[in-house]
Amino acid sequence: MKISRNARRRVALYGGAVVVAAIVLAVPGLLKSRAPSVAVPEFDIAQLRSREATVLLREYVRIDSSNPPGRTVETARFWAEKLGCEGIPFEIVGSDPERPIVVARLSGRRRDEALLLLHHMDVFPVGDLSEWEHPPFGGVDGTGRFRDYICGRGTIDMKGQGIADFLAIASLRRDGLVPERDIVFVAEPGEETYTPEIGIGWVLDHRPDLLAGVTDVFNEGGVNEVSGDRIARFGIEVLQKAAIMATAEAAREESLKAFSEFLEARMDAEPYQVLDEVQDFLAFVAPSRSDLWGHQMSDTRAAVRAGRLSQGIPEPYRALMRDMYYSGKVLPAPGGGGFTTSVVATLLPGRSVHVRWEEMQAWATRYRVRLRLVSLTPDSVPAQRKGRAWETLRTVLALDPVERADVGPYVLSGSYTNSSYLRLRGSVRAFGISPFGLNLLDAVTVHSKNERIHLPAYIDGVERTARIVREYALAP
Repeated sequence: MKISRNARRRVALYGGAVVVAAIVLAVPGLLKSRAPSVAVPEFDIAQLRSREATVLLREYVRIDSSNPPGRTVETARFWAEKLGCEGIPFEIVGSDPERPIVVARLSGRRRDEALLLLHHMDVFPVGDLSEWEHPPFGGVDGTGRFRDYICGRGTIDMKGQGIADFLAIASLRRDGLVPERDIVFVAEPGEETYTPEIGIGWVLDHRPDLLAGVTDVFNEGGVNEVSGDRIARFGIEVLQKAAIMATAEAAREESLKAFSEFLEARMDAEPYQVLDEVQDFLAFVAPSRSDLWGHQMSDTRAAVRAGRLSQGIPEPYRALMRDMYYSGKVLPAPGGGGFTTSVVATLLPGRSVHVRWEEMQAWATRYRVRLRLVSLTPDSVPAQRKGRAWETLRTVLALDPVERADVGPYVLSGSYTNSSYLRLRGSVRAFGISPFGLNLLDAVTVHSKNERIHLPAYIDGVERTARIVREYALAP
C-alpha cells in the first residue's frame, strides 16, 4: 500500500526489522558518528572477506528475490545445496511453486521443547537503480567509503540473519554435537508483503508436523541501540501493535478531509493504557533518553496516573500507549471520478482487528466515505517473557565478550513481523532479535538505497548467533 510520506513518517518506527526512528529520537548524537558498528579490536578486512559467512552472504544476496514478485525458487535451491552438504535433513514445501518454503531440523535428544530459527528469503524492492552506488544484487565488497562493507539488498533485511542461523546449526553438526533439544530452521517467502499464509502460516496450517515440539522462536525485530563504537542495549522485541491498512475513497475531497479529522479527534480522545511490556520497555530505554522526558519513561504508568505525561515524549512512544489512526494526503482518484487517501489504524492488545474494521467502515459511512481493505495483521499478542529461549537470550547477551550491554524488552508500534502469527498459537514464545550492531547510517539503508552491512559487525553477529543457539541447544 502506498502511504503518503507524512503518514509513513508517523506510522513507522523502523523499516523492515531495524528500528531507526526510535534511535533518531533518542540519541541524536549518533548522527555525528560514522564509527564502526561494534567495538571490534584490530581486524584484517581481507581476512574477514574470506570468511565462510562472508562468502555465503555474497552468494545469497546475488539472488534477486525482490517482493513483488517474491519468487523464492532460487533461494530455496541455495538452501537445499547448503543444507544437503551439511547432512542436515530438510524439506521444501508450500502450495505456490514459485514461492517454496525451506524447513530443516537438527534433531536432539529431547522432544519437550525446540527452537525455531525463522528468516524470510524475499527482500524489499530496489527502487531507482540509479540511486545505488553498488549493484543491489551484486553481493559485492564495498569500495571507497564502503570498503569495509558487503553491499546489496538483503544484507541486513534479512539474508545476513539467515546465514547466521544456518552457520549456527551447521557448526553443531560439524562438531559432532547432538543437541539436547531440536533446532528447526525455516526460510520463508512472502514476509515483505505481509502474506504469512504462503510462508510460516502455511506450514502451521498444512504441515504442523514440521514444527512439532517448537516452543520458542527467534525472528527479526530486535533492536540494538548503538552509541559511538559499541552496542549500549540489546533490545528483544516482545510486542508489536496490530494494524489495519485501508484505502479511503469519496466523491468529494471535503468528505475525506472531514473523515481524517474525525479519526484524529478520536485518536486524541483515546485514553492512555500502559501495558506491562510497554512500561518495561520504556524503563529499559529511559537512561539513554533526554532529561526532558526520560525520567518519566522510567515509570510511565505513574506519569499517566498523575496526568503529567510530558508533551515532549515523541509520538512513536505515545503510540505504544493507545490506539492510533493515521491518514495520508488526499489525492485525485486514479482515472478521475473522486478522491482517495490511505488510512492506517494501529491497535493495542485486547482489540480485535476484525471488530475495529467493521467499526471503521461504519464511521466512514457517516462521511460518505468508502473504505477498501488493503491488509490486516493478526490481533496483537505479547510474547511470554519466560522459558529457555528468553533466559538464554538474556544470559548470553548480558555476558557478550565484546559488548557487555544492557539487555531488555523492546516494543514496536508500527512494524509487523510474522512473530504475531506465531504468538497467536499460545504455546509458542516468539522473540524478535538482531545479533548485529548497526550504526544509524547503515540501519537506515533498510528498505532504502545502498543497503549494506559493516563486515566487523556482521562477523561479530554471526558469532553471537552461534553462541546463543549453542547455549539453547546444549544446555542440560
